Amino acid sequence: MSDTEALLGDLRAESEELDGLVAGLPAEEWRTPTPAVGWTIAHQIAHLAWTDARAVQAAEDPEGFAEEVRRAFAAPERFVDEGAERGAAEPPAALLERWREGRERLARV
Repeated sequence: MSDTEALLGDLRAESEELDGLVAGLPAEEWRTPTPAVGWTIAHQIAHLAWTDARAVQAAEDPEGFAEEVRRAFAAPERFVDEGAERGAAEPPAALLERWREGRERLARV
C-alpha cells in the first residue's frame, strides 16, 4: 500500500466516523457552537465540503483553482470563513449530502 493510499484510507475512515456523529443530529443542533469562535457544527462540515471541493478543483480544473487562489490572496482574512458561511446556510441534510458527494469525488481523483 502506498503512502497516498494509506492517507486516503485514514481520511475516509475519519470522515465516515464524523459523518456518523452528525448524520443523526436534528437540524437545530447543527447550529451548536464549536471551539472555533463563530463556527457551528454546520460551519465545520461546510468547511470540510469546501476544502474537498477545492482539492478536486485543483486536480481537475487548475485554471479555476488558480482563480480561487487569487480570490484568497485578495481577502485572506475572510476567504475561508466566507466559504464556510455559505455552506452553513444550507439545510443540514443538503450540506451533509454535498459533503458526502464531495468526499467520494475526492477519493476518485
